[in-house]
This record gives sequence, C-alpha cells and structure tokens, in this order.
Amino acid sequence: MTERLPAIEIEPSQNATEACARFLDDLRGWIFDCMEKYSAVPPSDGHDQLTYTTAWEPFLCRTADGKALRFLEDARDAVAEHFTRKDLWRHGYWRMQEAHHGTEHFELFLGFMARVMPDNAATRRQLLDASEHLGNWSAAVPPWFDYAEGLYYALYFGADGVRADGGLGLNMPDHLRCGNLLLLAFSQSPERKYLELAADYGRCWAEAIVADDNRLPIGLTPAGPLYDLHGPAEQVYRSFAGMAGLLNDDLDRAENILASGGIQFFLGLWRHTGDVVFLRAVERLLNILTGALTDPDAGPAAAAIGDYRRVTGKRDYDAAVMQALGQLSPANISALSMDATIRRRGRPPGIGKRADMPQWLEDGQPRRLNPILAALAAEITGDLDLAARALDLGRAYFRLAMTCLPDGREHGCAAGTVSAVARGHGRDNNAGVTTAVLLPLLRFFRLDPPG
Repeated sequence: MTERLPAIEIEPSQNATEACARFLDDLRGWIFDCMEKYSAVPPSDGHDQLTYTTAWEPFLCRTADGKALRFLEDARDAVAEHFTRKDLWRHGYWRMQEAHHGTEHFELFLGFMARVMPDNAATRRQLLDASEHLGNWSAAVPPWFDYAEGLYYALYFGADGVRADGGLGLNMPDHLRCGNLLLLAFSQSPERKYLELAADYGRCWAEAIVADDNRLPIGLTPAGPLYDLHGPAEQVYRSFAGMAGLLNDDLDRAENILASGGIQFFLGLWRHTGDVVFLRAVERLLNILTGALTDPDAGPAAAAIGDYRRVTGKRDYDAAVMQALGQLSPANISALSMDATIRRRGRPPGIGKRADMPQWLEDGQPRRLNPILAALAAEITGDLDLAARALDLGRAYFRLAMTCLPDGREHGCAAGTVSAVARGHGRDNNAGVTTAVLLPLLRFFRLDPPG
C-alpha cells in the first residue's frame, strides 16, 4: 500500500494584510518553538548551526521581539565561546577552512544579526575580528590575500595561514562571500579599507564576467580567467563544493556566482562606488538567469531580480517576470504535498537545486510555480490580490514544512528542513518563503497587520 504524502490545503486570505498577519503568526510560532527546544542545548561543532535563525528576519523587523533577540545574542556568544574553547577558532576565525563554508557563520548569521540589531557592539566586534584577516590587517595571522595579483592565495585559509594548493592560486565564486563580508565590515566600521579591498577584488570578477559575451568564467587565477575546470583544480574544488553544478554551461556558472552572493556583492559595490562595471556584471548574469524563471526551483533568480529592481530602480527584467508568471497561475493551486523521502543520484542541473531537496506537488502534480516569482510579480504590478495569493502559497509551504521536516539547526545548508523552505538551502542565496516572499511584500506594500 502506498503511503500518503504529507499535504496541506492552501487557505485563501481575504486580503494581503490578513495573509501577512497569518504568515507572521505561523513564523512566530516556529520561532518560539525553536527557542524552547534549543535554549538549553549547547553548541555543536557545526559551522552553520545558527543559519536557521536567519529565517526569522521578517518577524524581527516587524516586532523587534526582546525574547527572540536575547536568544540570538546568547546563541551568538555561546557559539563563539565554544569554537574558541575547542580551538576551532583563533583570532575570531576558523583555524583553517575553505572560502565557502568558512565564511557562512559570519556572512549569513552575523550579517543577519547586524540587520536586526544594527547598533550591537558584540556583533560588530565579531564581524571585525573575522574581517580583519581578509585584507592581511592582523599581524597575528599569516596573509590570505595576494595584493600583487589582486586575488586570494588559495581556497583554504584561516588563522593558521593558507593551505597550499600546488600553486594553483584558484579563486572561485565562493570567494565572493569574502567580498560580502568586507562590505558587512564596512557597514560596521568607518575604515574605508574594507570597501576599497572589496571594490578591487570585485572589479577583478566583474571585468572577467563582462569581458566575453560568449562564456562566463568558472574562476580566476593569477594567469587570468579560468574557463575549464579539470585535473587538480577540479579535485580541490569538488572536495568541498559537492552541490555546485557541472559548470559546463553559462547557466551553471551564473548559478554558482548567484549561490555565492555574487549579485548582491556587485549591487553593493555599484551602490557604494557608482562604477558601472559592477552593474554590467549583474546584468550579464541576470540576462542568463531570467531564462530559468519558469523553473519552479528558480526562486533565487526571481529574488535576485527583486534585489536589482530595489537597488537600481531599473525595470529591465519586469517583462520577463510577467511573461514567466503568465504561464503559471497561482490562483489555480488548491493544495500542496511533499515527498521528503525522494532520493536522487546527484544534484539536478539548474538554479536552486540540491540532491537532497524534497519533491513538491501542486494538487498531486509536480509543482510549477515558486511563490517567490509570484511575490515579485506582485511588486512589479502593485497588485495586492496577487500579493495575498503569493503570501498564502508561501505560508502553505512553510506550514507543511513545519509538520514533517526538522528545523535545520543541525545543517544550515541542507534542503530538507524548515529552514531551507523559510530562508533557502545552501544554493538558494537566502531566498525562501519568509525571506523572499513575506519580507519584501511586508516592506513594499507597508503591510501592518494588527498585533
């Protein structure tokens, strides 16, 4: 007998304000449940054990709830103390880690903390303690950055120095996370060295991205852009980036830059410097990513277009978003179900993919619409009815996840968790139903639910 899949009916709201209030109420319930479960649980050695809390941002932006903020402060300090006491951290950073996972706690969790508590001294101190090593500004730690080449020396670095990679000098999109961390440091410090290094490093990438209309670079080396990944370079990279795509076409390469926060990095640099090369790089990437908007897993592409619109005020991709939505009707979906037991042989190609992601079904058929796309279309059109439908659909995803998936504290990058649905998994670049549906619609429409 076939076991029935977990399912939930989508509850239509009367209007967008009611849809927002219901979603926030469910998010609050999960947050307080997590606090009850984990307040007495000691930290683990997991590098991303606090990433799940970044899904809480809409609730905290709306309420600034004191209990939740105290929980986050306590967790932040307990994790830092644990890593230092276990000798995993030294001088505020890992003794040795690769650029992908090593930066996550700082860029994702501490970046989130800096947004919801912008004047918090302890968060500022921890961010600057880690970021000072990105530009060799601490004499206590061997240098990571090669100013002569304008690149990081290797993929692996930490308070113990740099792990030799046989002279490859390979810089991958994962290093763009270092750039986002530098911009975070600049937001916390008056010292322009953080912005200047971020801009110099980002310019190397942006120029390589726009240099060739026929192909995107896979990485950078002292010899120039890298367009093929094989041999020792591939072995080094695949040793930790198991969920990156094959990187044999521009969509995979653009996805790898997107998943590493590259579009947000370049937009931030354009906003700070006005250098058009950063905007051109973003548009080069979005020109590729828009072709995947009808893929139901490609919510991160829609979210990136939303970021582009908000930062630049430009509307270049609105027509592509509306054309994609025109093929998919959010009003026609009445129920969601999910198969979390599905096992894949590998990571599927495309945007927003992981091998461990659940299979989502709309009315018993493979899903077609990502609520992030519907939310962005609501912003573009100013349509409050569409906003309500996007919120109701996103809420259904979230509520179904809460009934049958773990929270995500144990593995912040995994796809089969509540956190992955709420704030996105490791390839989603912080694009989930709370962070890329609820939060932007709450802000754009100035929805102010009672309570």
